[in-house]
Amino acid sequence: MSAHTDYWPVDTDLQRRKIEVEHEGERYIGDLVAPPSGSGVRPLVLVIHNYQGLKYFDVDVAEYLARIGYVGLAIDMYGDRVPVTERTFPEEADKIAGFQKKCFEAMVRLDSDHQLFRGLLDCWLQAGLQDSSVDAKIAPAAIGYCFGGMAVIEGVRGGLNLSGVVSFHGLLQTGEDPNPGHFGADRPNLKVCDNQYNTKTVVLIENGADDHLVPDESKQRFFMEMDEAGVDWSFHHHAKTPHGFALPPTLGPPGRLHEAADRRSTQNMLALFRELFPGVSQNHVARNAAGTSIP
Repeated sequence: MSAHTDYWPVDTDLQRRKIEVEHEGERYIGDLVAPPSGSGVRPLVLVIHNYQGLKYFDVDVAEYLARIGYVGLAIDMYGDRVPVTERTFPEEADKIAGFQKKCFEAMVRLDSDHQLFRGLLDCWLQAGLQDSSVDAKIAPAAIGYCFGGMAVIEGVRGGLNLSGVVSFHGLLQTGEDPNPGHFGADRPNLKVCDNQYNTKTVVLIENGADDHLVPDESKQRFFMEMDEAGVDWSFHHHAKTPHGFALPPTLGPPGRLHEAADRRSTQNMLALFRELFPGVSQNHVARNAAGTSIP
């Protein structure tokens, strides 16, 4: 799975490798991209995909982070439940319903079982910290899109060792996405577990004001939850911005790129990383993984 960007110069010195984990009897394969080997160890940033599963865009995000100066690890949360060859939106109309159903079935397996969800996230976290390119003394960060945005918040609820998380147009509550039911993906009975909030994790939410999946009631519940738990959080509300604003149109309908919001949210992420990882200088990369120009 290689980068699909043509606006970055080829960098053959970047380190690229597959990372494999096993959890609850299932196998998952992710993509790690790190700065050149002579750069020394760097902080780890997990990249978590949207409901489609791990695909080229997520690997591009990992590469963008590596070009900035971090180790990007694009993780797979679906395994063989959604084969690697079936994670891009189909062009044929008669295949769309089946594609949506398969992806949402893989998603609800996780967001309906909080312990399974958190366990797989922590499995990836530990695997990333073991890589030779990673500074294991620094608590990693995690970013995610849509489902992945929900996932990073779930990691905070689970007390995972994360210095900071960034959610791009992610749902704020786990197990409440209405979309699976629209495509015939039945939800299992919800399995909740106790929250063990990591109050040392800095939470950054980048939300589109026109996101139909994040109504006002959801926001208010989230604000109260984070405050009651003592979490350090920030919420950026981008005006006239839809769900999927950070995803490129090459992903099909899920990609509703809104360049102004994508630019500002990327800059907010980079500012947070400068705060979390003050000893690591950031290289300037003119465009992010969606192709949006970044000053």
